[in-house]
Amino acid sequence: MSADADTRFVYDSGALIALGDRRDPAASERHNRRIGRGLKILVPTVVAAQVVRKPATQAPLMLALKGCSLVPFTTHHHVPVGELLAASGTADVSDAFVALLAAREQASVVSSDPDDIGHLLSCLGVRRAVLQA
Repeated sequence: MSADADTRFVYDSGALIALGDRRDPAASERHNRRIGRGLKILVPTVVAAQVVRKPATQAPLMLALKGCSLVPFTTHHHVPVGELLAASGTADVSDAFVALLAAREQASVVSSDPDDIGHLLSCLGVRRAVLQA
């Protein structure tokens, strides 16, 4: 499994923080390269909600989100997310949704916490690339 060959990516809150608040040039370059190549970037709405605080002062973040597809957390997600949290012994709803979305979409995950996401993916019995934000 090569992350370079992936065409889909799911961002967690750490990925958005790197693009927005931290203004990490390397993260921005990787993001812009993905956008330029027409790759699909998925951001759960619960993840965006964790990071967006004052949009008027978060221009880099808001610009980065324009190139992403926002995925809503719906009534279809609460049971599988809860089951994954129970199976993994963890409590972060957003991370669990990121892992479920990555598994469903066969996407790599861009994360500031690859160990937590990797653990959740392992509990799902799937292997996906987890890339540092």
